[in-house]
This record gives sequence, structure tokens and C-alpha cells, in this order.
Amino acid sequence: MRIFCPQCQTVYEVNDALIPESGRKLKCSNCGEIFRFDRNGNSESISPKPQTQTEQEEIIINNYDTSTVMPDNKDNEQLSEEEISIKDIFERLNEQSEHLFQEEQKLPFKQKFLFELKTMLGLNRKINFKIIGIIFGIFIILTLYNYRYEIVRAIPFTNIFYKMLAIKAQIPGEGLEFQNVNWNYIDNNENRILEVKGFINNPTNHTIDIPTVHVELLDKNSMLLQSINQKPTIKSLKPDERIAIGLVIKTPSPTAKYVYMTFIETN
Repeated sequence: MRIFCPQCQTVYEVNDALIPESGRKLKCSNCGEIFRFDRNGNSESISPKPQTQTEQEEIIINNYDTSTVMPDNKDNEQLSEEEISIKDIFERLNEQSEHLFQEEQKLPFKQKFLFELKTMLGLNRKINFKIIGIIFGIFIILTLYNYRYEIVRAIPFTNIFYKMLAIKAQIPGEGLEFQNVNWNYIDNNENRILEVKGFINNPTNHTIDIPTVHVELLDKNSMLLQSINQKPTIKSLKPDERIAIGLVIKTPSPTAKYVYMTFIETN
């Protein structure tokens, strides 16, 4: 319970058990003000008057140790059994606190640092620990999603887990390369065709699925004129394996100057 001295406004922390329902007469150890305080938080100053043995409700509130409340035995008056019991309890609590403090000082620096960090982050409370755990889990999930392409490049087999979750985590044909590609015009029964030949090579150390091959014809300004798609004859390429490709574009544009080849993903 938090108590304010009505005279000097000094703040004290006092155990609720020391304040009965009817209230109690208190004495501020800072300014000596005597006042009455009840459980509703009301305080009223009391004019000092001689005490009788039956009026020993007054206790001194200690400011240097707010966890301890000592009875007013300034005049060597006899303490009641209740006050003696309370005093004994607080003395034992002080001894235990002092013991814990000494044990804490003996801890290695690493353990003390972790303890202080847990206290600062509120991890000593289970609810805070759960909240931080949820936030950390969300952060991990977002990281795994945003960096999925980089993760699969570094650890190819992780793509299996992304596929199980229906998440695209690999660029079509990433790691494969085209080799020895050439293209020629061929006149066939007065119909001109464009034949594109070459190889698809897998220079990596893992098997890669071959997506659809996409070929574009571009003019001198790199504008698209025609395009064609062709699915591979095999599903995948093993490490250091390659496959020949051949595509035919019928009636190609006479203004075609460049051939561009890439991989695309199709259903």
C-alpha cells in the first residue's frame, strides 16, 4: 500500500496487513508528522497529545527502508503481540532479501547480465514471455518468406518445404544456362522458317527441373516481333548434364535481328 505524508508528502510503501479496516495512526520518520490513515487512502493529521498504554496504534514509517515498518518504541513502551509478530516477520524478510542480494552478487557476470536482461524485457512473467515468443515467431516467418529465394539458392532442398506450403521460392530454370545457341533461316517449299538450336546445361551440383523454354524474336530496336514456347522433352537435369534443344518459328518476321531465350513457368 502506498502512503503519502500529509505534511511533507514523503511516499512510503507499507504492507497492507499493517493497516486494519478501522485505520491506523502513523508517524512520518522524515518530518515527525502524526496522522491517521485508512484503507481508502484517506489521511488526516492528528494534533500531538500524550499517549496512553491503550493507544499504542502509532507506528513509525521508515523512509530509508520502505519494505520495513517499525513500531514506535521510542519511549521504551511495551510492544503488543501483534506488533512483535509483524516485526519478526519483517526482520526475517529483510534477512532473506539480504541473503538473496549477497547470493546475486556472487553470480558470474554472464548470469547477472542475463538476469538483468530478463528483468528489463519482462521475461520473468510468463505472459510477457509468451508475447515476446509470438512476436519473435512472426518475425521468423516473415524473414523466411521475404528471403525465400536466397534461402533456396543457399540450401536447395528447402524448396521442398516451400512447395508443401504452396509458396513459390525458386525462379524458373535458375542455375541452368543456354550453350552454343545459333539460329538460321531455312526456305522450305517457298515457306521460310527460323530454326533455333542449342543446349541447356546444368553446371550446378544439384538436380534442377527444366521449365518451359521461351524464345522471342526482336527487331533492331529490341521490340518484340514474335514469340514461341516449347516444353522440354525431359523433366529435369542432373548435375553437369545437358540436353539439346531445337525450336522452329514459322514465317518469321523479315525484320528480326535478335533472338532472346529464357525460361518461364507455365501450368
